[in-house]
Amino acid sequence: MLPVYQSQLSVFNYDSIPPGYYYQAMLTGRPSQRFWHRKKFESVAAMILPGSKVLDLGCGPGSFLSILGKKDGVCGVGLDIASSQINFARKIIQPMFPAGRLEFIAVEPGQYKLPFPDHSFDAVTCIEVIEHIHPFLAAEWLREARRVLRPTGRMLVTTPNYRSLWPLIEMGLERLGPVQYHDQHISRFTPNSLVKFMEAAGFELVDISSIFVVAPFLAEISPALAEFCHRIEHPSFLKIGSLLVGNFRVFQPEAK
Repeated sequence: MLPVYQSQLSVFNYDSIPPGYYYQAMLTGRPSQRFWHRKKFESVAAMILPGSKVLDLGCGPGSFLSILGKKDGVCGVGLDIASSQINFARKIIQPMFPAGRLEFIAVEPGQYKLPFPDHSFDAVTCIEVIEHIHPFLAAEWLREARRVLRPTGRMLVTTPNYRSLWPLIEMGLERLGPVQYHDQHISRFTPNSLVKFMEAAGFELVDISSIFVVAPFLAEISPALAEFCHRIEHPSFLKIGSLLVGNFRVFQPEAK
């Protein structure tokens, strides 16, 4: 039976995950796991302009910023409630990018207020995070993200697509690995529900698409075949891929 989350503060204990687990998965995991993590990060990084200042909400061990940091002039701040993952990011990821280009901050699980002034960032990313957080807390963080975004900024969100093959994939992954997604995935989104959730937090849709129909799993057979399939299935199978990729901007009501 799936767990019932009754508290606004229902949050999985992410300090129970070994520090750096997902970063190591991106580097040395199974071919399909490496492909999934790297390609999702590259897909989001491609949407961010050089020279941007970026806030990564739920940064974990800093995997995304380790890729984004290679982009010209980009600087980033990673924020997470898992202090052990932040400590890993400070020790392993931050030194890769000197001169203060990356910073990692730990916050308390119930802390809604982001420690940044208004209009501080060109982009805020939230990569496979909102499904792990109670909707109340996720909405509070998104409203804060709206506050710290510049008027022309972008809110970039990825989350598993529960109107795809993902539920079956999730069950298979639980049998093969240590992660129990039915415990961690508190919220489950479809393309429609994601857009409505983001609108409720003060954003409007720029574009929503999906990635990963079969490409990551072909990596177990042939990385070259997986790369080829990834290039063609994104535009061809809009919104039925296992991972939703949403591009949102701050809602600006028209003046009357």
